[in-house]
Amino acid sequence: MCLIGAIAGTALAAGLSSTIGISTTAAAWGIVGAGVALATGIGSTIAGVSSSIQQGNAQQAMYDYKAQIELNNAKIAQQNAGQERQAGIEEARLQRLKAMQTIGTQHAAMAANNIDVTSGTPLDLIEDTATFGELDALMSEYNAEKRALAYEQQAQNFANQANLDIISGKNARTSGYLNAFSSGISGLGSTVTGVINSTGLGGFGSLGRASKNMRVDTGSYKYLV
Repeated sequence: MCLIGAIAGTALAAGLSSTIGISTTAAAWGIVGAGVALATGIGSTIAGVSSSIQQGNAQQAMYDYKAQIELNNAKIAQQNAGQERQAGIEEARLQRLKAMQTIGTQHAAMAANNIDVTSGTPLDLIEDTATFGELDALMSEYNAEKRALAYEQQAQNFANQANLDIISGKNARTSGYLNAFSSGISGLGSTVTGVINSTGLGGFGSLGRASKNMRVDTGSYKYLV
């Protein structure tokens, strides 16, 4: 890119020399310098813009990866909640079955001893066995539900974190483009300043200095500018 700027500057210098009579060497130094400064500035600006965009995209990719892990964890936690509830139902079923078996054993034992199980203490004993058996079953379901709710809370936390990571990724990408825009504006400004400094456009730099030695013919008179 610098070579292109130099070639273009040399060609422009030659054109100026033939048009207004400025020394080719003097003009070339100013114009070639401007071309080199322009090419260097543009190259640096493009590199800065590309770097900002790449950084933003890389950060978004990192956040998206984290979000995917969080979503997977949320899915696993939700599955664990379902498994805990199912385990609680099964444990409660076994508790009730165990109570029924105990009641059956008590009923058989009392019947073998000719004890009336439809009233009095024998009936109370059977009812107590049924009651405690049901309480054990309900406690199993309750404990399973607590574990399931804890897993569901984990799933919600994972999902919330995933959403935050997704938002952070989008913000990082946007920030990358904003930084790229800022870098581009700053780079262009620096490039323009560099071209101005290299050519001295305020006093026309080398071009202005060369023009001091230019002769202008006006009819039969010659003036030294």
